[in-house]
Amino acid sequence: MKSIILKEAKIRMRTWKTVGMITAYIILLGLTVVLMLYNQVYNRNGLINFSNNFTEVFIAITIVQVLMISFIVPIITAGSISLEREKQTLDILLSTHLRPMSIIMGKLMTSISQVLLLIVASLPIFSFVFLFGGINLISILYLVLFYVVISIFFGALGVFFSVIFKKTLTSIVMTYLVMIVLTVGTLIGTALYIDMTRAHHYYEHVTFWPLYFNPGLTFWAILMKQFGDIQRFTFMIGRNENFWLISTGIFVVLSIILIGLSAYFLNPIRKKWRKR
Repeated sequence: MKSIILKEAKIRMRTWKTVGMITAYIILLGLTVVLMLYNQVYNRNGLINFSNNFTEVFIAITIVQVLMISFIVPIITAGSISLEREKQTLDILLSTHLRPMSIIMGKLMTSISQVLLLIVASLPIFSFVFLFGGINLISILYLVLFYVVISIFFGALGVFFSVIFKKTLTSIVMTYLVMIVLTVGTLIGTALYIDMTRAHHYYEHVTFWPLYFNPGLTFWAILMKQFGDIQRFTFMIGRNENFWLISTGIFVVLSIILIGLSAYFLNPIRKKWRKR
C-alpha cells in the first residue's frame, strides 16, 4: 500500500491540476468570507461594526466547503481503478505482490489526502472568523471530523464504482447519482411517506431511518446542535439530539463495507462483476 501511495502522490502533486484545485478552492472560500463580512459588519455609513454575530459567516463558509468537497471527491476517486483499466495497466498492477485491499486502500488514501490538504489549507480562513467570535474551537473540530468521514465515504463510493464499471465517466456519474439519491431522495421519500400515512405527529418524536443515510442532513444537524438550534430541526429528525453521531457512525460502517466490496471485486481470482 505504501508504494501505491508514494507513486500516486508523486504523480498528482506534480501536476498543475492539484495546484489549480487548491488555488480555486481557497479563492472561492475567501470570496465567500469577503462577501459575507461585507454584509455582516458594515453599516450604512461604511463603518465596521464588530458587534454583529459572525455565525452566519461561519455557516456560509462551511456550506460552501462541504459542497466543494462533495463535488471534488468523486472526480478524484471515481477514476482510481477505471483509469488503470483504460490505460491497460491494471493487469500489471494486479500481477504484483500487492493485494487487492492494498491497491484499494492506497488509491483511496491518496485521493483522500488531497481532500485533507484542502481542509488544512482552509483552516486559516476559519481562524479568521474564529478571531472575531461567533464560533469556538469545538465547532471547527466537529466539522473537520465530519469532512474527513464524509470524504472517506464519498471516496469509497467512487472507488467502488471505479472497480465495478469499466469507464471513468460512468463511475463518476454513478457516484454523483448515489450522492443525490442519499441527499435529496431520502428527504423526498420521507416527506411523501409521512404525508401519505398522515403520521406527522408520530415522526416528530421518531427519526425516519432513511434520514440517517443523508449526509446533507447530518451536516446541518451538526451545525444546528453547535448553535443551539437543534429543537428547530426536530420536525425532520425527531427528538434525537444524537442524530448526527449515529449518522456519522453509519457512514463509517458503509465506508468499510464499500472498501471491502471494492477489494473483493478487484481480486482477479474472484468472479468478475462489471458493467460497461
